[in-house]
Amino acid sequence: MSRSLRRTLAVRFAATMGAGLLVAAAAAYGVAVGPAAGMHRELMVLLTGVVIVGTGATLVGAWWLAGSAVRPVYEITEQATRIAPGTLDQRIAAHAETDEYRGLVAVLNRMLERLDQAFRNERRLTADMSHELRSPLTALRGEIEVALRAERNARDYQRVLHSALEEIDRLTEMSEDLLLITRADAHLLQAHRVPTDVDAIVEGVVEALQPRIDERELAVDCRFASDATPVVVDPELVTRLVQQLLDNAVKFTPPGGRVRVATAPLNGDRGIQIVVEDTGPGLGPELLPHVFEPFFRADQARSRGTGTGLGLAMVAAIARLHGGSAHAANVADRGTGARFEIDLPAVPRS
Repeated sequence: MSRSLRRTLAVRFAATMGAGLLVAAAAAYGVAVGPAAGMHRELMVLLTGVVIVGTGATLVGAWWLAGSAVRPVYEITEQATRIAPGTLDQRIAAHAETDEYRGLVAVLNRMLERLDQAFRNERRLTADMSHELRSPLTALRGEIEVALRAERNARDYQRVLHSALEEIDRLTEMSEDLLLITRADAHLLQAHRVPTDVDAIVEGVVEALQPRIDERELAVDCRFASDATPVVVDPELVTRLVQQLLDNAVKFTPPGGRVRVATAPLNGDRGIQIVVEDTGPGLGPELLPHVFEPFFRADQARSRGTGTGLGLAMVAAIARLHGGSAHAANVADRGTGARFEIDLPAVPRS
């Protein structure tokens, strides 16, 4: 059975006061009954009246006091009830004069702000995903429709199938990246940590990208710590992370440019920091806070219509999965080029 907080507080306060008055009256009666035995009946009536009147007055005062104490709770409940998924931009404004209620209202408003941001991100992700899926599906449908309009020779059909396969590969890559990001953010994916030579991973990725590096006449500078030791990370996820960072650097560095990749131990926790820099156009200051968002597109200098738009979001998700973080900046000493720093602690940060 639910009970009113106001009534409960008032009754308990009045009962406590009544018990106190009763004890005080009994003590007064005990002291007075000895020298004035003939007056014990009148004294009993008087003390009983004092207890009844005092308890009643206490109940009235406690009712008013409890009402004023719980009034902000009623306001908070009424306002919170009206908040729905479409009105998460509303905030609670209770008339609270105590630090406890003000703290409660502040906590609830911060929670609403986080929920509002999460819903905004979800809506934006859904819209962006719909847009990104439309392009390959439209291209795939157009190629097939053109191929079916008339009889074609074997070579034409092969060309259509190759084009369709490229779009399917892009959709597959997009779905795999998006699945990793959403599972990581929902804590449904865990990093399988084992002692790993991250420097060897970097060297392997650079070797795999060497044909593209040579084609664009890029110089790749790898710098590893001399005393590097294996770190406890997920080798498969870290490989995907390094592949994405170096792929971006090679893609956006102009011919004849330079890519720098370095690893260094994190201070104190035997983790590792991975740094990738390029000599490309860099990122505008207004874009830096958004580079790790899913389907983020930078300006035309760094966006050429390739990729899934999920690469850097996947990098950040892998870093968070290891309890670390990802940061983006422009190379300060050159005034151009992007710099990405990934911190992967050996022990997840709390």
